[in-house]
Amino acid sequence: MLATGNKDKVRELGEMFPGATVTAAPDGFDPDETGTTLVQNARIKAEALRPDAPADAWVMADDSGLFVHALDGRPGVYSSRYAGPDATYADNCNLLLEELGDGEARGAAFACVLYCIAPDGSVLIGSGVLPGEITTGASGADGFGYDPVFRPLCDRRTLAEMTRDEKAAISHRGRAARCMVRLLGLDPAQALAA
Repeated sequence: MLATGNKDKVRELGEMFPGATVTAAPDGFDPDETGTTLVQNARIKAEALRPDAPADAWVMADDSGLFVHALDGRPGVYSSRYAGPDATYADNCNLLLEELGDGEARGAAFACVLYCIAPDGSVLIGSGVLPGEITTGASGADGFGYDPVFRPLCDRRTLAEMTRDEKAAISHRGRAARCMVRLLGLDPAQALAA
């Protein structure tokens, strides 16, 4: 069970775990993310869902953030609510582009932590990082979040210009998922873009 109500994350992560049935948290699941690190926020979400999950379920939470060097690491752990608590993806991207303006320093990195609580209460943690830069304008129609304004160092396209498989092969979330696949003992050869 994924400790999120974000359908985009459920779809993306669900494709990365071979042979596993991946379900979302119940409607209305929205614990306060009061942590100051990705690990803390992922733990908060996983622990909040554990009592409501079936006893034999593995409960996993993702926390991700975009860390922009010229903004001293912002938006970081506040990426999803950067432009306010009810911000849309476009609102967040527009604020980021506005704050960076025409500056040449546009280096950034996406980071993801997956925090998994096993049925016996033991914990597994996987992580992934994708270095890149912020573009001067949005480009691409796929993906979500900051994908239209983030260009990985390993490609000339934004994440939103890539197919889902291409993105999964290099993304911070894909890297964290492949780490978790290994920790869970699943067959990484069957994982998407393993």
